[in-house]
Amino acid sequence: MEIFKKVGEGAKTIGESARSFGKKSSDLVEIAKLKYEVAKLEKEMDNNVSALGKLVFLQYKGEEGLEEEIERLVKVTMELEAEVAGIQEQIGKFYPSPPVCPECRTELPDEARFCYNCGNKLNRDEAQD
Repeated sequence: MEIFKKVGEGAKTIGESARSFGKKSSDLVEIAKLKYEVAKLEKEMDNNVSALGKLVFLQYKGEEGLEEEIERLVKVTMELEAEVAGIQEQIGKFYPSPPVCPECRTELPDEARFCYNCGNKLNRDEAQD
């Protein structure tokens, strides 16, 4: 009977490991999708900024009637910036920030009990960003 108990415990451990691995791999897929979306949006922003530069140059040379298009491109680019910031925030949730010393604001290893910069003893609740 003891062997069946050990086999059952081993299977439970393997099952938990498989679930953990599955979650980590799905997180990696989600992060990759988000990073791809950021790259796509940043490319669009670069194109908009390039177009804005051309429009401003043409306006400087004396061409008229470009104000509306300049205004539209500026607004669209600012919206894209905000969208990228939101996606970057989502990506950041997958990577928890490291603990920070409340005294000197130095980033510390997760297992630190004292700040290696100023020597401050860390309360684990305080050592966050």
